[in-house]
Amino acid sequence: MTKTRELTPFKRGEIVGLYKGSHNITNISKTLDIPRSTVNDVIVKWKKDGLTSSSPRPGRPPIMNDRDQWHLNRLIRDDRQQSVEDLTKKFKEMGLKSVSTATIRRNLYELGYHGRAGWENVVWSDESRYLLFQNDSNHWVWRKPKEKYDVDCLLPTVKQGSPGIMVWGAFISNKIGPLVIIRENINAKKYLEILQKHLLLFFVSLGNENKYIFQDDNAPVHRANIVTDWKNENSINFFPWPAQSPDLNPIEHV
Repeated sequence: MTKTRELTPFKRGEIVGLYKGSHNITNISKTLDIPRSTVNDVIVKWKKDGLTSSSPRPGRPPIMNDRDQWHLNRLIRDDRQQSVEDLTKKFKEMGLKSVSTATIRRNLYELGYHGRAGWENVVWSDESRYLLFQNDSNHWVWRKPKEKYDVDCLLPTVKQGSPGIMVWGAFISNKIGPLVIIRENINAKKYLEILQKHLLLFFVSLGNENKYIFQDDNAPVHRANIVTDWKNENSINFFPWPAQSPDLNPIEHV
């Protein structure tokens, strides 16, 4: 008989997560390539005591016991939008064990919790420059040899760069935000001024502003200390943006 391998906390969390997502035991077994009996055992234990951890086995004891997981479960139910970092900090402030964010994250998976982003609550933003004339020197024109100087085969040119306008905009899934004309070079101070004058009002207009998440990319002016401090002081929820990923922002396609 083949020895059944011990499931990791993450894998147990996956089983419970799929079950809570209305997948049946057979479907979960096929999806995760885990014996049906094993899937059933994990779900039965979760239904019984709300935990996914296996029975105690010889060896190193877990960092967090059932009591610790009970407190963690209470914390996450108090505020579903907390970050792992915030949960770790609160866990320590309650006088419980001093644990790492990795331990908290692992135990959240054990409890069957998985992070989900509510994309409809994200306020997307960015700056963009619109040019009157394109400044790319390579343009393709279909013409006959004698049409070299025909007006419709020529492109207008400017001597000192193409004139244009810089704007900042924001929007959410069901509402367009302000479009702000930027008449000077953008820097951290100017960007902060835009957020102070326009972003806060947009958040207020949405109602229940604490549930929304603000997005901006990793441009230096967006990550300046004065900007980050202001976001924290005004309880602006925002999430880390992956480097070199402009196409992930829907506003790039507007």
